[in-house]
Amino acid sequence: MSRLGRFRNLLEAIAACDWHDAEMVMSAVLEEARADAPLMPFGEIDDDAEFWAAMATYEELRAWFLACGRRLAHRDLGRRGKIRLAQLLLADLSDEDRKAALAAARTGSRRRQVTQPKRRQAEGPRR
Repeated sequence: MSRLGRFRNLLEAIAACDWHDAEMVMSAVLEEARADAPLMPFGEIDDDAEFWAAMATYEELRAWFLACGRRLAHRDLGRRGKIRLAQLLLADLSDEDRKAALAAARTGSRRRQVTQPKRRQAEGPRR
């Protein structure tokens, strides 16, 4: 059976269940899928990274992002890699925060100079 066929069967099974029962089962399945850290990649590493990021809670994403950022800071990403990373990091900042972040980078200041964003609730079931 194709992936699309399995997907349709799953949707039909969920629709046929009482909502509370479906919610309990889906939450348990998703929680089990989140229980472990990523294993060796089975396919393309970018696809696996996207999968694990989609399954992670906000706290996990934040911790992984900061840990990866510290490791990447000591690697040679090359000019294009550094520009791409900077673009991703600065894209959602307000003009004021972007200017503050760039000024802090120029001066080497580690003092918090940008406004703290409102914390959004993590997507998906909570642990």
